[in-house]
Amino acid sequence: MSRRRLCALTIIVLSWVPAGCGAEPPPPIGPSVSAGVSRDVNATDVAFVRTLLPHLRQGIAIAQPAATRSARDELRTLAAAIVATQRDEVARLQGWLRAWGQSESASAPATDGRVAALARLSGTKLDAAVLDLLIDHQAEAVRLARAETGGGVNREALAFARQVDASRSAQIQQLTAYRDVGSGP
Repeated sequence: MSRRRLCALTIIVLSWVPAGCGAEPPPPIGPSVSAGVSRDVNATDVAFVRTLLPHLRQGIAIAQPAATRSARDELRTLAAAIVATQRDEVARLQGWLRAWGQSESASAPATDGRVAALARLSGTKLDAAVLDLLIDHQAEAVRLARAETGGGVNREALAFARQVDASRSAQIQQLTAYRDVGSGP
């Protein structure tokens, strides 16, 4: 990988770190994750978190195979960053629900056959499938974040939604560039 591409990749990965978009710092991850979280919430905030939790878990399932088996170094690095970040986000959102006196939604996310098929793919076929899935997946995260910023009231959830919108939009651009490079002549 060229030095220039590695520097660009590092900037993208660092922008995915939870407080990397200038938003107010998120609550710490771990047992005290609900400490200091605003309890001022509405139905939009709760729906955002409940919908985003299974979405994040599905993102981990999509990125995990590429983090370990991608044919491309830069995609392995990006996928590993997505897995680590989204695991942290799951813990943070679970803490918010606890702080708000809410439970996770009882419904599980719909299983996408394309995600299950990743287990049978390798090399450039795996890369192409992961890139297509992640682009669609991150576009859905942007849609969810914009719904939160349009009607939520919780300061942490709103800051997080703005962060998700910015970081996932940047990810879509980067993933699209990777896909376009990988499918060239």
